[in-house]
Amino acid sequence: MMVITVNKYIQAGRLAYSMVAKFASLVISLCLLSWTVSAADATLNEASFVALPDNKLEIRFDFDAPPSIPKSYMTDSPARLVLDMWGVENAQDVRQLSVESGNVETLNFAQVAGRLRVVVNLYEASSFDTRADGNSLFLTVGDRRAVKQSGAKQPVATATAAKNEPVATQKPAQVSDKTRVQGVDFERTAEGAGRVVVSLSDDRAGVDVIEEGNNIVVNLLGVDLSASMQNRIDVQDFATPVMFIDSMASGENSSILIKPTAEPYDYMVYQTNNQLFVDLKPITRAEQEAIEEERFPYQGERIDLDFQNVEVRSVLQILAEVAEMNLVVSENVNGNITLRLKNVPWDQALDLILNTHKLDKREMGNVMLIGTADEIAERERVELESSKQVEELAPLRTEFIQVDFRKSSDMMARLNEAKLVSERGFILADDETNVLMVRETAKRMEEIRSTLRRFDTEVAQVLIEARLVTANTDVSKDLGIKWGLGYGDAGTNSISIGSTISDVSSPGSVPSGLMVDLGAAVTSPASVAVGIASSSTLLQLELSALETDGRVEVISQPKIVTTNGKAAMIQSGQEIPYQTVEDGEVSVAFKDVVLSLDVTPRINPGDRIAMDLIIKKDSVGDLLPNGEISIINNELETSVVVPDGQTIVLGGVFENETRDVVNKTPLLGDLPVLGHLFRNSQTKNSKSELLIFITPKLVRESLSSQ
Repeated sequence: MMVITVNKYIQAGRLAYSMVAKFASLVISLCLLSWTVSAADATLNEASFVALPDNKLEIRFDFDAPPSIPKSYMTDSPARLVLDMWGVENAQDVRQLSVESGNVETLNFAQVAGRLRVVVNLYEASSFDTRADGNSLFLTVGDRRAVKQSGAKQPVATATAAKNEPVATQKPAQVSDKTRVQGVDFERTAEGAGRVVVSLSDDRAGVDVIEEGNNIVVNLLGVDLSASMQNRIDVQDFATPVMFIDSMASGENSSILIKPTAEPYDYMVYQTNNQLFVDLKPITRAEQEAIEEERFPYQGERIDLDFQNVEVRSVLQILAEVAEMNLVVSENVNGNITLRLKNVPWDQALDLILNTHKLDKREMGNVMLIGTADEIAERERVELESSKQVEELAPLRTEFIQVDFRKSSDMMARLNEAKLVSERGFILADDETNVLMVRETAKRMEEIRSTLRRFDTEVAQVLIEARLVTANTDVSKDLGIKWGLGYGDAGTNSISIGSTISDVSSPGSVPSGLMVDLGAAVTSPASVAVGIASSSTLLQLELSALETDGRVEVISQPKIVTTNGKAAMIQSGQEIPYQTVEDGEVSVAFKDVVLSLDVTPRINPGDRIAMDLIIKKDSVGDLLPNGEISIINNELETSVVVPDGQTIVLGGVFENETRDVVNKTPLLGDLPVLGHLFRNSQTKNSKSELLIFITPKLVRESLSSQ
């Protein structure tokens, strides 16, 4: 019997006649198979494996019913572990499972009447252990070890059970010996990934990680989870791909369900000693698509195929019809194949068949050529040698090529770097006429012209305009007082009013010196003075005050034009001299105080301009006590992407300085009300702000029409 099922109608009449002769024998085989299945005590549905610490490996066999502990023995040469499972039928699609982990290379499944033999191919002989748990059988293979005895089969660890004996008859493990979950924790890594840490009592737990819907489920086989730990952990506030962590028990097993967010992520599971780690790392949409494409690169139409001992040529013809391609099969392609594929892309099915029979393919347009790998490799080698001979014998010709937009020497360097000029030919460049002289074959000449058409084009130009706005604001207030009191025999009575205290001093025997000199510290303040003189006393009082409000705004606007991808720089400023002393000799050096713009633009698709910028603005500062001048530096270095013609703020610096100074006479200046007669107060507020803008523009007038 042969079943052919594809997603669309495919005529299979060509195979009907060739299968009639086998119909009777297949019917008998199916009857025997049906009898065997009905007589089986258990069916092996799936075999999987997981790496454990200390170079151990755990292999899990899942059945549809509780299995018996198999008979097992090990051989040294070759190193193999043999498990005989009586009353077990193999329902897997594969007869060999590639492991290549720990000490295990592959698993082979051999089905005979009433028994399934599993052969574990090892790199070296090692210890092993088997245990049953529910409908699963676990085989743990230890680290590599040297076996003292060699030769014939040597039993290492054997656990036997009578045929058809249920698992319940096995001696149950002690509760204290079972692996337990001691804690489920969560942390956020420095890269922004969410890490779930499951702490176990030992490292013997079986781990099975599956993606179920949009969740990640970590099944801990044979692991106890206490009722107090069966809860949900909400970790949404950590801003990672993990939202919730649910811990639950299921019979003798436990499960950790991780609920991720809707954003793309990639996860990794690993175990170190007694701790199991599950890391969920955030990724971009592009990275997610690349990962999915790498994991499954096949994009063909999905089909179903079910064949038993059918010619490979017939299967290839069916796949060609599904792919709607013409097919050419070499006469060396022969043999039969048995396969069963469900919902598999046709290109993946084709690769499976080619790899199984050591075949290869080549596609030329809508024609697919299939042959043996050696045959196709030999054909390509012959074609390569033939093409080399044709090229070596082809005649040379000389042409003069005019370069329009670039220097001919630059184009010659590009062609030499690309190795487009053969050993037989040569190329010369003349920058005065901007002409290339090329001597080559016709084929190579066409490649050279095609390359020049790509490089010899007008390069776009970009205008970069920067604006540096500097705003300074200074507000200050100064309030002070001066007064003096004298006593003597003046002999006169008078009141004087003036601008300073010297204007109201009274000559005579009354002293006119100051008792409090706390006037405004600024030059030429606004002041008023009053002097009162009697026959024996003199009172002098001067109030001075000054308020200043200054605003300065400086706008610097450097501009520069350059071609795409070329660095450009413009600067303007002055040189400030300063003295240096070296070995007792005094010399004069100069320091640049400049405004400069250094930029390298790159035009991206969509008229977006990427720029590497260095902007510097220096200015002359204050005069230092030693006579030198300080220099104020402002510099910005950044990389930005700006749409054509738009303005972006690159950065800014804001400084605000507030100063309050009070000069007063000790004790007297702290008196209420009267203390103002013994104080001088100064208030100053300075603000400085620097903003840097950048505006790139494409110089479209220089571009030729495309």
